[in-house]
Amino acid sequence: MRPFLVAAMLLFSSPLRLLAQEVGYIDTTDNLFRESTRTVRTFSGGCGGSPPSTQKPQPEVTVTLVSLDKSRYQVGEEVTFEIRVLNSGKETIAVPWTPHRGDLEPSDPKAPYRYRVGVVVLIFSDPEGLQFVLADTLYGSPRVPGSLRELSPGQWFSVKGRKKIALYSGDWGKRGFADSGFVETKVSAFYRQDTGSYSPKNGGWVGEMCIPLPCRKANEVDVILERP
Repeated sequence: MRPFLVAAMLLFSSPLRLLAQEVGYIDTTDNLFRESTRTVRTFSGGCGGSPPSTQKPQPEVTVTLVSLDKSRYQVGEEVTFEIRVLNSGKETIAVPWTPHRGDLEPSDPKAPYRYRVGVVVLIFSDPEGLQFVLADTLYGSPRVPGSLRELSPGQWFSVKGRKKIALYSGDWGKRGFADSGFVETKVSAFYRQDTGSYSPKNGGWVGEMCIPLPCRKANEVDVILERP
């Protein structure tokens, strides 16, 4: 049985409801991933590139927070979540499909390689608008069969994950924690994609660049977050 549902899918337009279908379900809750074995001394990332032409169909996703296992958590506790990513645009999207980046690496440790990254994000917002996130990362490459899937318009995939709630800023929820010991939190989901490349030069170098992909957040869920 799926976890207790705290949020339901919002209604989509009639054509999407007729055509929509799930292409797959990814469970990362064990958090046991085959990570990269390459030495990395330099990392760079960012966003860039020209805006997409408005004369062509544009990619777009709509992301729904389908469920959380509870409606009240303590900082340091694990949250189990399910997120749905729908292709709500008019263009097919290549979707990274494995959480194991190590599976994409060539057998030759000195060989460079390229890959695609998909990041499923859980966003916690406090009443002042400050945010912290929990994320699951997926990878894919045309060189590795099964690590990429096509997501056609109207299709979706789901990700089930489990992460520990950790605050990286002392300002998040500061007023609520001080006044009552808890924060009334809004939780939503987000999805983005990046291109990545690895080079063995200069001791190992990784570069990632975000892919323009508009993301609509379909819903948000009310959660109470307590200090430990």
